[in-house]
Amino acid sequence: MRIILFSGRGGSGVSTLSAATAVAVSTSGKPTLAFSLGSGLVHAFGVDATAPITKVGDNLDVVQGASGDEDEFGEWLADLLEFRSMDPELADDLAVLPGINHVGRLLQLEALIASGRYSVIVLDAAPLEMFLDLPGALESAARWLNRVFSSRPQSVFEPLVRAFASEFASTGEDVFETGRELLTRLAGLRDLMIDHETTSVRLVVAPEGRAPEALREASGVLSLFGYLKDAVVVSRLLPDAVKDEFFTATRKREAELLEGVRASTAAPVLTCDLRPVPPHGQEALLDLAREVYGDHDPAGFLSSGETHEFSRTGGNFVLEVVVPFASREELKLEQADDGIVIHLNGRRRLFALPDEIGMREASTWSHDGRVLRVTIE
Repeated sequence: MRIILFSGRGGSGVSTLSAATAVAVSTSGKPTLAFSLGSGLVHAFGVDATAPITKVGDNLDVVQGASGDEDEFGEWLADLLEFRSMDPELADDLAVLPGINHVGRLLQLEALIASGRYSVIVLDAAPLEMFLDLPGALESAARWLNRVFSSRPQSVFEPLVRAFASEFASTGEDVFETGRELLTRLAGLRDLMIDHETTSVRLVVAPEGRAPEALREASGVLSLFGYLKDAVVVSRLLPDAVKDEFFTATRKREAELLEGVRASTAAPVLTCDLRPVPPHGQEALLDLAREVYGDHDPAGFLSSGETHEFSRTGGNFVLEVVVPFASREELKLEQADDGIVIHLNGRRRLFALPDEIGMREASTWSHDGRVLRVTIE
């Protein structure tokens, strides 16, 4: 199984590059799925993807996000709130929280992965600002699973409760078990997303002034949550064939931006030119993929990444978290009952600590611009 995630700011060409990559991979004979959290893929492929799964090639299927799609997580939230005698409209409010609003679609993706029908899945993820909330949502699902649905001893009163309130108890048990099943699936998807032998992220940036800054911020957040970014694509550059002096300033600005992008990532930087009309259809998309990837395998890993480490040095424990391009002012640490919480740009991740640490507390931490080191004495 190979999963490739694409994200970037709106208008940078994320959907087009996702579609181009899926077409190129499928031509090698690998059963491929192009899956979208939004609505951009249908325009790139030039097809009507109203069916749950649309076949667009011998080895290529497309699943397009749409309003009104089945949402297992939203339905479970509504059942849970009804069971707890809370306002059902609260489920709608919860469903649009950052990251949570795409959980239903991610469950659809998990089901397609579990089907075993595809060797490669290309995910056209949400715009970058929303996509960066997804790792936290999946992380929360795994944490909820451990906290809320951990095994517990049966109370001596449970048989009595079941006997006198069987319908209520049965309803609650059904909601409980459905929640356990959904969160188990989301936790499994999280594990796939942070598996550096399965999944990588490719960020797409357009030639605009804030591209390097946005790239550095995204790189830090993705790395904090353990995601591998294996490439950056700078799209819609001015073609070399354009010689008019009117565009001299534009070409200079793009050259400076490319230099800034390369300085803002350790991953390879790929490029593609602006076209007179956006690529539509498989032939045009395949031509775009050839320009972007050249001799590289689109389904391969274009670079490797680093993983977080927990080690013991003498009598101290050291947690090393790779967080590139973050400043010390952007980082905040706090000790929780079950681990250390690292905050970065409004997002947080809990790092659970081994039981052997017991009640020890973090004593010092430092950040050298790339690695955050937390020492627990």
